[in-house]
Amino acid sequence: MLFRSVQTRRFGPLETLEVSASQAYEFYPGLGGFEDHHQYVLIPDQDSPLEWLQSTADPDVVFALLEPFIFCPDYSFEMTDADAAALGLTRPTDALVRVILTLRDSASAITANLMAPVVINPSLHLGRQIVLQETEQPLRFPVLSGLNAVVPAEAADNQDEAGAQTHAA
Repeated sequence: MLFRSVQTRRFGPLETLEVSASQAYEFYPGLGGFEDHHQYVLIPDQDSPLEWLQSTADPDVVFALLEPFIFCPDYSFEMTDADAAALGLTRPTDALVRVILTLRDSASAITANLMAPVVINPSLHLGRQIVLQETEQPLRFPVLSGLNAVVPAEAADNQDEAGAQTHAA
């Protein structure tokens, strides 16, 4: 496995990370507002489900990504045949779907861009930001509100299952 050094300022000071070639992705076209950046590495966060999409050309260009289904289980969108072909995707299950987060000082103010998901084909190392047309998906979805809605529902489901097992015994 080949490794390369990548510089990042994701936490402020410049740091150099060693990443494997398996973490490298090409984005054509580039992400919105960063059309000249095509080479990125996907770096998992050590302490959370976050991932960092770091430009290999500029240590200041880094995006916080999160799987949208964690906080919005019903999230869905349709991708055009042209986008699927450009990514080499033949089945939806072959794709990784992430959304770009806008990080704020307060966790309750963190938002996710559900209007323009990042779709990644991990086997071909290709990625693309899909700007959804004619969608009701929000540009700034409050992540913490979504998590708060999902977690109590999961807790209630687990409690219902535990109660059913108790009554069945």
